[in-house]
Amino acid sequence: MKKLLLFDIDGTILNMKMGVSKNIFIDTFFDVYGQSISMEQMPRFSGNTDLQILNQMADALGLNRDIITEKVEDFWNLKLERFKQYCTEEYVHLIPGVDKLLESLKSNDEYELSLVTGNSIKNAFQKLSSYQLDRYFTDGAFGNDNSDRNLLPPIALERVNLRVGDTIFSQNNTIIIGDTNSDLLAAKTNKMKVMIIAKTEDYPTFQEQEADSLMSDFSDLDRFYNEMYRIYK
Repeated sequence: MKKLLLFDIDGTILNMKMGVSKNIFIDTFFDVYGQSISMEQMPRFSGNTDLQILNQMADALGLNRDIITEKVEDFWNLKLERFKQYCTEEYVHLIPGVDKLLESLKSNDEYELSLVTGNSIKNAFQKLSSYQLDRYFTDGAFGNDNSDRNLLPPIALERVNLRVGDTIFSQNNTIIIGDTNSDLLAAKTNKMKVMIIAKTEDYPTFQEQEADSLMSDFSDLDRFYNEMYRIYK
């Protein structure tokens, strides 16, 4: 049975230097919406979608969320331009082994690759391009598609099936690969399998939440494939 792997980006494929993303959001929010927000008022980023972050920024300032919708494309475009200067090896670091894993998976007929990420689509591919990993992905579901991360996996499924020209992927042969409780919840909500990338000290928490697989990184390719086999045996 061919399997669809839906990869998260931040914390799963790569990490961006701490503070960069929030500062870009703050500056871009001011330039597009004319509103200042302090770092203390900023919502958490981990597990959130970009649209959810924008809505929560508006909430923190007592603004109507409708103002976000009015200029949201301007926000995505300006944010992208500002992110470009930071999408370098100085600011972006890969999760160990992920580049070799993606290369291996891309040439393996048993797997199809796509994305489920809180990043807006332009930002997602810009981040991946830092190490030319964007070439492994064509589509997915993104943080500008919906503010609710739980609604993203079905969007990704529909797009992948449309691309391959067949409805071969469903909740039964799809695995979400992420690093947060939000990824796990999105998988469980959609009755999909989930692999969580986490520090070993965090394993017990994810085990309690019934993650199907836990790995610290992708440095051991054999273990990754063994985990895929174990999940579906």
